[in-house]
Amino acid sequence: MYNKEQSNQLQKSTERLLSHIKDSAYEAKHLNELREALRFHEYRYYILNDPLISDYEYDQLYKMLEKIEAADPTLITSDSPTQRVAKGLTKDFPTVQHLVPMLSLENSYNADDLLDWDRKARELTGLDKVEYCVEPKFDGASISLIYENDLLTRGATRGDGVEGDEITTNIKQIRSVPLSAKFSEFGIQQIEIRGEVLMTKQNFKKYNDLLAEQNLPPLANPRNSAAGTLRIKDPKEVAKRNLEAFLYHVSYITTNNKPQTTNLLSTHSGMLEMLWQLGFRSPDKEKKVLKGIDAVIKYCHSFEEERDNLPYEVDGMVIKVNDLALQDKMGMTSHHPRLAIAFKFKARQA
Repeated sequence: MYNKEQSNQLQKSTERLLSHIKDSAYEAKHLNELREALRFHEYRYYILNDPLISDYEYDQLYKMLEKIEAADPTLITSDSPTQRVAKGLTKDFPTVQHLVPMLSLENSYNADDLLDWDRKARELTGLDKVEYCVEPKFDGASISLIYENDLLTRGATRGDGVEGDEITTNIKQIRSVPLSAKFSEFGIQQIEIRGEVLMTKQNFKKYNDLLAEQNLPPLANPRNSAAGTLRIKDPKEVAKRNLEAFLYHVSYITTNNKPQTTNLLSTHSGMLEMLWQLGFRSPDKEKKVLKGIDAVIKYCHSFEEERDNLPYEVDGMVIKVNDLALQDKMGMTSHHPRLAIAFKFKARQA
């Protein structure tokens, strides 16, 4: 998202802002710089897990921004870092319709299932060997996000696949979800992206330890905890649970046909790269683009062997035809798209 030059400039900007932290007049004159510095450090902390400043220094900058906006509310923008924090409780979660239905994936459980699916994929595409993008199947709660003119305008649960619950306020409590992203640089005006909300193994343990100290019952497991948290009516409680989100699929898009969109928007792996560049957590680093099903099967088995070493729960792999034009050609059944299949890992022994 930030190249080396931009990172260096933002770090210098941060140092300058911190040196004037008690001078609210100076900070107000550099309001946009202050917001951009905070966004940069949120990205370093929540996406890269590589902070460049201390929590105390971040809090100083954040409190200064709060002070400036409180003095003149007309300066507040919808994507300001302060706008994650909601006021009061959510009254309800209205039902909203997804721009494109969220269909389930076909499941597979062994190599023979994948070989059979690959045979059908080759028949549908007319290729001897299909290029696939293989990525982890996150074990969390599915979400759909809409960005319009670079701003997050809606977040929703999967629901029944056609309609879900609108949970935008709770989505904003997830620090790895940008309130704004520069999709316009790729010629994108509106986009619906799909992903999974997770509670990491570490955060799950920390939160259960906290509950134990209060003599409260523990959360059952990370997956149910993530799904349940999204429907909590107190956004502050949602924020306390430190959820994370991985975004991995673009379901709907409108563009103004800028030339630079062509390459990234022609493959699924390119879409993942674009999301990563824009500051989202996507499986861009975990994914592999592989030619032919034999390489796919080998990667799935090797990833399964490493699943216990991951910071989050995965219950399988997702294999997708990488070429988006071929995806469209393959079509879908009434239940699932033909472009992808889930390879389910063996259940852990109790």
